[in-house]
Amino acid sequence: MKLDDITTNIRLRSPWEAVDLGFAMVQHNVRWIFPAWALLLGGFALILWVAIPEPYKAYVPLALWWFKPLYDRVLLHILSHQMFNQRLSTADIVSAIPKLIRHTGLLSALTFRRFSLSRGFNLSIWQLEQLRGKTRQERQNVLHLQAHSQAVWLTIACQHLEYVVIFSLYVLIVMLDPSDGSWNYILSTFTETFDTETEYWGNLLYLVLYVLTVLVIEPLYIAASFSLYLNRRTQLEAWDIELAFRNLGARLSQVAKTPLALLLAACLLVGLPSIAPTPSWASERLPPEEASAQMAEVMQREELAGMRTRMQWVPRNPDKTTTDDKPSELAQSWQLLFANLTKTVLWIAVIVLLIVGFVYRQRILALLKPAQRKAAPPPPPDILFGMDIRPESLPDDIASASRRLWEAGQHREALSLLYRGALMQLTRHEQVAVQDSHTEGDILRLAHPHLDSARMAWLTAVTRVWQEIAYDHRIPADAQVMPLFAFDFAGKPA
Repeated sequence: MKLDDITTNIRLRSPWEAVDLGFAMVQHNVRWIFPAWALLLGGFALILWVAIPEPYKAYVPLALWWFKPLYDRVLLHILSHQMFNQRLSTADIVSAIPKLIRHTGLLSALTFRRFSLSRGFNLSIWQLEQLRGKTRQERQNVLHLQAHSQAVWLTIACQHLEYVVIFSLYVLIVMLDPSDGSWNYILSTFTETFDTETEYWGNLLYLVLYVLTVLVIEPLYIAASFSLYLNRRTQLEAWDIELAFRNLGARLSQVAKTPLALLLAACLLVGLPSIAPTPSWASERLPPEEASAQMAEVMQREELAGMRTRMQWVPRNPDKTTTDDKPSELAQSWQLLFANLTKTVLWIAVIVLLIVGFVYRQRILALLKPAQRKAAPPPPPDILFGMDIRPESLPDDIASASRRLWEAGQHREALSLLYRGALMQLTRHEQVAVQDSHTEGDILRLAHPHLDSARMAWLTAVTRVWQEIAYDHRIPADAQVMPLFAFDFAGKPA
């Protein structure tokens, strides 16, 4: 490490000023950091999205968050080289990743040290100083003496800043959406009424927004932590003084090389012995009386003659020292008790408000819904799974007609009629938003919030026997089907 090559003004700063310096480093080097950083983060997110199975797509952002220590090491590698005026290409950065994985304590950072709130600050000790074991712990304790609390609060602040950015992006989408589709999706995440396709695109949207958030916030966090580390080393090792002496020595060496400097030095050497000190101030010392008179004369001048009168209350007996104004120990105890009691009550109120907000979250979200004109709901479909579900295409007594078809040996027609009646009831009377792209399983999930337990059990049984005869081409047993005819399509006893 050569201090002469450093590109930042090294001087003693307060910890929060060092954090600001880290943010400025990212702004200054943005075109050197973000191409490789975006390629790494976007590529890793794409690999996770493709590799993780369909039912677990919602956990891709969690996996991306867990692997932050890996990205942090790449970012610190870029920033530390740029700090010493070394511009790395994308190929150099990618080729350094295997070494960063093996020699920077990544395994411990992804396991028991993953939840360390000072991980960004400690990363420099692992990666740049290459210390391990007891030596690393002692070095870390020394560096933590005056920067650990700021490193912890920096981690907390950046984590909450990610929440703010993601929330702002969602709000922006809701504001720019002319329909209520995005808002209805946000509400459906609390009621779990969305279908499989909507859930897929919702998870993909959240992943994209989270990747954009990490893409912006994480370089700021690592640069600020690195700047805190450099500022702490400047305090301990006096980098600023060393650089000042080096610059002074460089300037003097440049001056010494000029002929004029040699001539001046010779003149000084010749002329110095002939110069004798002249104690002029010592010989002009005035006696006290004359000095006081001159001071009084000076104070009479117009610019010094201004006077100001100030009044204030003072005790009558200044020599008496009373303790009446000081609160007694009992009063101090009561004040402390009142302060602790007030703080406890406030914390309890905050917890109660959070619980109430979670319980009544649907009502609160409904109140916060943007005032937009609701679009007319789409008309219910007439054809589902190739079956006509219009009311006029069905008999009045669907259960009796289905029973007759079953007893006549027309098993597929009987179950088809029963299932058509159920779909008609859901789309026309229960107002379930069924679409052509939905499967039988999607319809069951959509119908669950609208039906009671008995009707839901009946619909589930009808769906299963219909799938068995429609797709498996197996006729269900009479004991399995006949109880279904005891209910009509509305779920009421026949």
